[in-house]
Amino acid sequence: MIKRMESVEQASCSGWRAGLSDPLVMKFGGTSVGSGAAFRRAAGTVAGEAAKQRPVAAVVSAMSGVTDTLLAYAEATARLDGTGQTATGSTLEGSLAELHRSLYERHLDAAREAVGPALLPGVERELLSVLESLLGSLTDEHPSEAARRAGVVVHGERLSAVVLAAAISTAGVPAEVAPDPIATDSAFSEAEVDVERTRARCAERVEPVLRRGSVAVVPGFVGRDRQELPTTLGRGGSDLSATVLGRGIGASEVWILTDVPGVLDADPRLVEGAGTLPEMSYREAHLFAGLGAKVLHHRTMEPAAAAGIEVSVKNSFAPGEWGTRISARECGRGVRCVAVRDGLSIGVLSAGERTAGKDVLCALGCDGGGLQVLREVGADGEVAAVVGIGAPTDADLVRGLASLAASGIEHLWAGSTALGLTFVVGSADARFALGALHGALVGRTESGVESEVPA
Repeated sequence: MIKRMESVEQASCSGWRAGLSDPLVMKFGGTSVGSGAAFRRAAGTVAGEAAKQRPVAAVVSAMSGVTDTLLAYAEATARLDGTGQTATGSTLEGSLAELHRSLYERHLDAAREAVGPALLPGVERELLSVLESLLGSLTDEHPSEAARRAGVVVHGERLSAVVLAAAISTAGVPAEVAPDPIATDSAFSEAEVDVERTRARCAERVEPVLRRGSVAVVPGFVGRDRQELPTTLGRGGSDLSATVLGRGIGASEVWILTDVPGVLDADPRLVEGAGTLPEMSYREAHLFAGLGAKVLHHRTMEPAAAAGIEVSVKNSFAPGEWGTRISARECGRGVRCVAVRDGLSIGVLSAGERTAGKDVLCALGCDGGGLQVLREVGADGEVAAVVGIGAPTDADLVRGLASLAASGIEHLWAGSTALGLTFVVGSADARFALGALHGALVGRTESGVESEVPA
């Protein structure tokens, strides 16, 4: 169930702000560091901001595809049969040697394109050191399989951090890797952040780098529990780690740099003509991400809202363009974006049901049998919900129903829920309903005039 994000008091960062002038956090996703040319481009973007005499911390994801590779090896080596073979039929030694070779060659190839010759030998040594640590994580004993998996998968971000730090230094600004400043609990696969311990670790690990005038390069997605064991923030958690880091160092701004021009008002794979949203509120972005918008991790807004950080989602190929800016500011009446969630069923939640809320997407209202809800049931679901996010009006509900009727789509339920303006349709009609409602509702005010967009 998507929870309502509540405002909290801003974290106290006065010591940081007194000593460092408005640090900036920049986060680069896997496709933004997917090749040597991409590393070089990212490094140039970071160096350009750091050259303005502004402290910069860069959060970096694993190169595209590396996390999946590491997860596959973690799974294949989890249980060896009596002959010492992995789940894929390879010997453990052969499997580890192939992993070492492929990751070393891919990252070294990228470094050769992005890093100057004077720094390249150091990068080679650091890559080998990270890979030795990776092999140890695959073969050493761990307190649980979840801990082992986390200890393996975090190495993708660490390899990227080595290359990016050297590429930034090549671009003319000194950079250093500041490892694992985020403190968490011991839920290894999707850990919860410990705010106070994270602030202390930032002071120990990130502050000294920034005070030396260097860029602090932080592996995204990665945390440490109280026993210093590696944890992860969940898939896509580099976005979350960027805003967590921003809160930890007192930043007023975080940039999420990705391969799209900003947050689009609908899934472009499903809706032709989806446009970029110039602005969003924390609330809107949180709901949109929770309903499956791929550009942001669904919890990214929580630290940002807590600390009043403006989050800018930008295209890594054109970082000077506006993109989407996300802040506490609500953006006026009307539907700003639409999302679809499939795999649902309509059911009744009885008063005595002990699993209340466990699989509930949202409540639809009460009838004679009890509380009617949308349940998440996966592949067996027969209905879908198309949700209009923003500040919808009664006129939007009427307009949305008219658009469905004009498209020959039967609605099973329509009205306001905790998520937004919600239209429930049959699963077979989900994509068509999304397109119809996007065309009818998005970018319109209550009077039907198109919303203004910043120049």
